[in-house]
Amino acid sequence: MLKWRHLPGSRWCAALLTVLVVAAAWPGAAGAAAAPRELTLEECLELAGKNSPQIKLAQVALDRAKLGLKEAKSAVDKLEDLADARFPLDFESTFIKENGLWQAEQQLALAQASYDLAGEGVRLAVKRAYYDLLKAEADLAQAEAAEKEAAEFQRAAAAQAEVGMATPAQLLAAETALAQARAGRLAAESAREAKRLALLKEIGLDLNTAVKPAPAPVEKEEFDLEKTVAQALENSLEIKAAALEKELADRRFDLTKRWYPEITYKYKGAEYTALSAALKLTDTRLAVETGVRSSYNLLLAAYEQLGPAGKAVDQAAENLRLAQAKLKLGAATQLDVLQAERALAQARSSLTGVEQSAALAAASLRAAALGLSLSSGSGQGSTGAAAPAGTSTAAGGSTAPAASAAGGGGF
Repeated sequence: MLKWRHLPGSRWCAALLTVLVVAAAWPGAAGAAAAPRELTLEECLELAGKNSPQIKLAQVALDRAKLGLKEAKSAVDKLEDLADARFPLDFESTFIKENGLWQAEQQLALAQASYDLAGEGVRLAVKRAYYDLLKAEADLAQAEAAEKEAAEFQRAAAAQAEVGMATPAQLLAAETALAQARAGRLAAESAREAKRLALLKEIGLDLNTAVKPAPAPVEKEEFDLEKTVAQALENSLEIKAAALEKELADRRFDLTKRWYPEITYKYKGAEYTALSAALKLTDTRLAVETGVRSSYNLLLAAYEQLGPAGKAVDQAAENLRLAQAKLKLGAATQLDVLQAERALAQARSSLTGVEQSAALAAASLRAAALGLSLSSGSGQGSTGAAAPAGTSTAAGGSTAPAASAAGGGGF
């Protein structure tokens, strides 16, 4: 039986074996990297529905509001018992006795509405992230095409400079253009990576997952603007929260009138809070209506641009086909082909941007009609309603407010 150490050239074979093992283990050495996972919009929406923490957060907020209602009932009962026993109650305890149960019920209603809309808010956020990544992919393709064109232009300028057909200034201009194109491509790669991570966060996948969004054609939808505005004003969680804040401020002011004269600091403070809450409600209603009308105008503008943008892509594709045919016949240069490729990438990027605007405007209008906020401009539908500031709910066993509306007993 032959042994390894007796084989001719055993050291060479051992070295070769080591190289093969290292090569097999080295990332990318055995071939191209694994292709990114292609995801459709519907697949992303399904993943988000299963993995999004926002829905779980809304459920916790709802459970918290239910517990707050129980604690408010207990606290109000105890305060009423004290009042029946002729025990003097201070201002805050009196306010809780008269309004604590109603406030907790209103906050529970807001929490329930927020929970009911949590899924729609997640869907809107996923759509934004999905179309953002599609646009970033198209922008990167355009930047890569521009870099290839600039590299070919610099190569040609360098060749001409060697034979005296281009000046040093022309060569420098070509090199500067190439450097700028490379910087643009790097910026586009960075933007694409940020959008990829944003989508992965929304759908709950590992941030190291390589994904590629599948094209999502836009289907035109019709909206009745005035009907959508009316629905948004009626269902908006932001408006409901602002209205609750105003009502609480009014009730506190009414109680303050019974306790303090008009010349006192307490009176003026309560009056200021009530007026501020009324102004906030007016501003909130205006912001909601403005957001709906703005989204509607964006939708109409995007629909107007869809046709021309699609035709521009078709024309750019035809120009590229002609440039490639001319190159084969010697009637065009490689630079002509690269310029046509860059023009096609630019046209596709423009079309993707128009499709993004149309899809997100339509999604925003649907969400607004259901009650989600479009006024924050955060890029994500609001699924929660902030608790009125400066309000309080009763906690069990306490004769004073134990938590603010954003804390225990409030949503």
